[in-house]
Amino acid sequence: MRTRRSTPSRHDGGFTALEVMVAALVVLSAIVITASILPVGQPQTLHATRAISAVAAARQILEDIGGLPFDSVRSLDGFDTAHAATAPAADPELAAARRWRYMLAGGGGGFRYTSAEIAQYGAVTPLGGAASIRLAAPPNGSCSATGSRCQATVTVSLPGLTNTVQLTTIIVRMF
Repeated sequence: MRTRRSTPSRHDGGFTALEVMVAALVVLSAIVITASILPVGQPQTLHATRAISAVAAARQILEDIGGLPFDSVRSLDGFDTAHAATAPAADPELAAARRWRYMLAGGGGGFRYTSAEIAQYGAVTPLGGAASIRLAAPPNGSCSATGSRCQATVTVSLPGLTNTVQLTTIIVRMF
């Protein structure tokens, strides 16, 4: 009986050089297309990060305002972290206002911080922005010494943001 030997086929050795070149070209094209998308998305991501930081700062300021004694809240009306002259006159609202300024823009601008304050605040990277606070009488209410409700509006602006972030809440005297 005779055994038949098969002759080697040209496909037994793997891919041809042409197939490898075409595959490499397809992979290279995919990498170039993906890399070209990154510069387009990065500014949008940076803008979104700044907007989130501004919202977080405004929310924290409103939270801190709600934690102050109701009679102290009104002295924050008109406070702007960019102008030291608008700072409240006494604690506890002065301490809160100084902390907001430090977190948003760091030292400078008429604000000087002691080493004890800086140690209390911890290591922070200021956002480089500013915040302003307005207090007004809410609808059907009064924001006076005898009133029981104040409407607090916090406006935060950061460099690189096209719009400011503005949050409003009602502060209520509980007791």
